[in-house]
Amino acid sequence: MRLADTMPFSVDLRSPIWTEIAYRPGATAQPGDVTIDGSWAVVRESDEPAAISAANVLGDVLRLSYSVPISETEREIRLTVDASVGNSPDAHRLSISEDGIEVAGASPVGLLHGTFRLIALMRERGGPFAPAMTESRSPLFKHRIHRSALSPFYVEELSGFVGPPFESNWRTVKCEYPAFVEEDAGPDQFYHENILLRLAMHGFNGIWLRGSLRKFAKTSAFPEFGENAEAICAELRKLCERAARFGMKVFLYMNEPMGIDEDDPFWEKYPHVKGPLCRMKPVNYLCSSTDQVKTYLRESSQFVFERVPELAGVLLITASEYPSHCWCHTRVPGNAEQITEMIEAGTMCPRCAERTPQDVVGEIVGLLREGIKAAKPEAEVIAWNWSWSMWEEDPQRGVLEQLPDDVIVMGDYERGEMTEACGFEYKNDEYSIKVIGPSARFNGVAEFQRERGMPVYAKVQIGTTHETPNIPYLPTLQKIARKWQTLVESGTTGMMTCWNFGNMTSLATEVAGEMTFAPQPSVDEALTAIATRHFGPDAAPHMVAGWEQLCTAQDDFPTSIPVMYYGPISRGPAFHFMFDQADQKFPRSWLLDTNLGGDRLDWITPFGAEKVLECYRAVAKQWAEGIEIMREGLPKAQGRQLEDMQREIDMAGFCLAQLISAANVVEFLLARDAYYASEDAEEKRALLDRMEAACRSELDNALAAIPLCDADSRLGWHGEAYGYMINRELIEDKLVGLREIMQERIPAERNGL
Repeated sequence: MRLADTMPFSVDLRSPIWTEIAYRPGATAQPGDVTIDGSWAVVRESDEPAAISAANVLGDVLRLSYSVPISETEREIRLTVDASVGNSPDAHRLSISEDGIEVAGASPVGLLHGTFRLIALMRERGGPFAPAMTESRSPLFKHRIHRSALSPFYVEELSGFVGPPFESNWRTVKCEYPAFVEEDAGPDQFYHENILLRLAMHGFNGIWLRGSLRKFAKTSAFPEFGENAEAICAELRKLCERAARFGMKVFLYMNEPMGIDEDDPFWEKYPHVKGPLCRMKPVNYLCSSTDQVKTYLRESSQFVFERVPELAGVLLITASEYPSHCWCHTRVPGNAEQITEMIEAGTMCPRCAERTPQDVVGEIVGLLREGIKAAKPEAEVIAWNWSWSMWEEDPQRGVLEQLPDDVIVMGDYERGEMTEACGFEYKNDEYSIKVIGPSARFNGVAEFQRERGMPVYAKVQIGTTHETPNIPYLPTLQKIARKWQTLVESGTTGMMTCWNFGNMTSLATEVAGEMTFAPQPSVDEALTAIATRHFGPDAAPHMVAGWEQLCTAQDDFPTSIPVMYYGPISRGPAFHFMFDQADQKFPRSWLLDTNLGGDRLDWITPFGAEKVLECYRAVAKQWAEGIEIMREGLPKAQGRQLEDMQREIDMAGFCLAQLISAANVVEFLLARDAYYASEDAEEKRALLDRMEAACRSELDNALAAIPLCDADSRLGWHGEAYGYMINRELIEDKLVGLREIMQERIPAERNGL
């Protein structure tokens, strides 16, 4: 088995760029355009790897996409490095005239981005034509860090280590995680050169991988750690070197110090560093108040950066997530009596109880920083504020004040923001595409960083989020463009643009890339340019207007954590209906839980089931209107661009199928529970009718989703789960039970009344 068998869409992601670019039927040079034909030569003046990549991709597009036979005569497309172009390595300048074209970068990486810009201009015109112009662009953000859609999260990405601390099942619920089993699995394919090239083409200049010091490093504190550290670091270094060819830096995401299973022999040897037992899984925290753990953090981080000096830095989570330090999942108790009770119950560390979580987190970040900076002073140590709100009010200045002065803080851009859905006001407590941001929490972090003269990074998602997690991207593209405008306004200087799902390069990532460089275009300019590249100038306005309508629809989506993490939308047309009351929880939205249905409506907080249903219905109605606007433009697209346009419209249709399914599930369960609670025969008949109507709606909806899945292997795949939550097989399996309810259970109940 190969990656193409697990993820058929991986073939497209790893294919050369030129395969997705085609001559638009009937495209010709417009007044003021320069035509690139066989009289032009591509001349590269730098031998740096990124400059070679620039020449290669430009040559491929001209020769293979546009059938231009590159010559060595007459006019030149000159690729050069000129430090005067700008202060940022990514800065670039294009000078286009009939006499010649110059693409100049402040560095070889800037040259690469300038080449991407030239290719984008040609794509807008549909062929080897570019406007006569001079344009200079520079990046608005120092680092734009993304991740491959092929790379697993719960398996060590570089060598395939399976098990603690890389495991999907640490929250005790049984699930599958079939990653890194393919014969071609590994970083060379997860981060294939064409994936790196696509990421760079969409404006990214960094990637992140999950790291664990226990596996990546040797340390005197715990000599048994890091058995394969040298091999892992060697693989990491090779990845850094390959990424640099495309102007990409590598960051490690870490959640240190990671806890250890309760029954691990480690605790027999080191009982004195043992922290409390995690409430969610039999894992004990590793107490960072002990000298040995402090040594481990300092030495291990130094080890990794000494072995892999090409690493750009680290992204650190210090609250929630995997069990790590003794405060990671514990809110501050209200009084001393509660602390004593928790210590006696074994849920609070007596050492750390004498300290605040702010002290503990500040020390952990400081120790990691100390080791990293000892090896590489210019490396970036980035502390992510995810879930610091469990310890203090926004913007958590107590934690911020404990951080070393040179640590960069990365704030959740939308988390903590008040929003509404169908008139219901609530606080958004997740990353979100619906909520543009910045939240007051983020603004507080930004203000603190400005006070001490330090940059602030933002954590955003631009593919998709838990709102609709198993699609390549959420097609609400104006939301992304507007978010990028506010990122500039908020003073953001860098960002991490994804978590471990929703990471495919797509129109969403392309929008972000379009908005990443100054001068920043308007929202309409950016969306029109991208739609024209992909669907042609006549169809583009319909797609732009359709996306705008989808943005309006998404405003009514209920984005609370319970609804997004445990609601039915991730299974959508594959979600099983249950006629009998089983009091079964819904499956998690982010992993491949073995139960594919549920009937316990305990995830509808804070809205209530009726309001969630209202929201689903409202979004679906408006979403359908957006799809119709897009479809009106289909007759105006031609050739490959017609196929591409239909594919994107079908993806929006798949999102609609998920919304309709989610509404049908809630509708059915509300009627079913009322049916069981009623003792009135007439009322029960009416409720059976309501249940049957929901089933019939769902039958039609699920059947319509099957050809969409068949036609586009991206649909239904969830990156964190590393598997399909929706596909033909899963939908057909659900339909068996649905038909049984319609054809047997409901008629039998009617006959019994």
